[in-house]
Amino acid sequence: MKLRNSLPGVRILTYFVLTGVVTAVLVVVLNLLFVGMLFYRQWQDVQGETSYVSGKELLAALDRTDAGYEPGEDMRTELTRRKQWAMLLDENGQVVWSYEKPAEVPDTYSRSDIARMTRWYLKEYPVHIYVQDERIMVVGKEKDSMWKYSVEFSLSWIEFLAQVWYWMLFLNFLCILILSVFFTRRWSISRERARMEWISGISHDIRTPLSMVLGYADTLENSENLSAQERQQMAVIRNQSMVLKALVEDLNLTSGLEYSMQPLHVEEVRPTAVVREVAADILGSAGEGKLEIEVCISDQAERLWIAADRKLLIRALRNLFHNSLQHSGQKETMVIILRVWQERKWCCISFSDNGVGYSPEILRQLQGRKKNRAEQKIRGLGIVRKVVLAHGGKIRFENNKEGGSFCEIRLRTCRKKADKAAKNVT
Repeated sequence: MKLRNSLPGVRILTYFVLTGVVTAVLVVVLNLLFVGMLFYRQWQDVQGETSYVSGKELLAALDRTDAGYEPGEDMRTELTRRKQWAMLLDENGQVVWSYEKPAEVPDTYSRSDIARMTRWYLKEYPVHIYVQDERIMVVGKEKDSMWKYSVEFSLSWIEFLAQVWYWMLFLNFLCILILSVFFTRRWSISRERARMEWISGISHDIRTPLSMVLGYADTLENSENLSAQERQQMAVIRNQSMVLKALVEDLNLTSGLEYSMQPLHVEEVRPTAVVREVAADILGSAGEGKLEIEVCISDQAERLWIAADRKLLIRALRNLFHNSLQHSGQKETMVIILRVWQERKWCCISFSDNGVGYSPEILRQLQGRKKNRAEQKIRGLGIVRKVVLAHGGKIRFENNKEGGSFCEIRLRTCRKKADKAAKNVT
């Protein structure tokens, strides 16, 4: 049983861990793919037409003739294909050979001119320099074809980067954790929604045949054509069908309150009136001499109003009574004491009986210190707890020192709208 009850938590934890691992792997793979794509694109540029023709190879391909320098036909073709131009400077900075050199590019250069174009651009043309002996081979490209700037970083910045890299790692981990929680929450919500839809569908399918069973059982129970024994059997069928109907209603109510899907029809309610109504109804249906109910209401409590779902509040109080009557273990007269009083902004309702009280296991479940589902015999008390919490209230279960069970409910008070309006008028 414990293994079965712990399975949903294990599944959620397992899903969370798997989601985190998958997300982490996905982030790492995407980062590697991005970096790899950048390096691959750079490699393509270096190997492709966007790279510079080697100044060393171009200088080696030049043949000196009586008319000057002449490159080989293959080198001319390569320069043309890559849309690049070239020029050769002598030791005095004078152009002694050129190929497709733009007209705006000068023919003579000083040392400062050579220094500037070595680092930056030449007339906005990106260039690559190769020096051999006293000669300088300049290979240039079209304008706006290359980004060429020197990049410098201070040593202190490098040291700072070395100190904060683990913070970047932490931020990546935090991102993975947030994504894992997000996807796990979405999965959990969809899972619980499917569960609620399944419960709602099953409950709807049960109602129709159950209503027919109740109707036929009631008819046969009152039929004079059946014997007394048969009518008694029909009464058992009707009673058990009513129990089954109550179980279905409890299932829907419990699931709705647990996942905040039960709509609350909130209205202004006098808690003292509800307590008296439920107490009178329970006392009237109990056998003579089997139950005594004592209701103690303070003067302040008589004027209290709360914003609550009246039907759910009545259901919660009825469940407290039924639990005491069915599971108190009291063979003599059952005594139940109800108290209502005000404490600051809270309306306090206490319920105590003279039964055997709650067992330690049940008390741990009711006090919320154990996540296992409550036993079947305290299913009604579980509904009481969920109803109170759904109203934003507080609830406490204990055992009386002199014996018997004790429950205290706290609900926030409100001022009746009519009282507010009267106060505003005055």
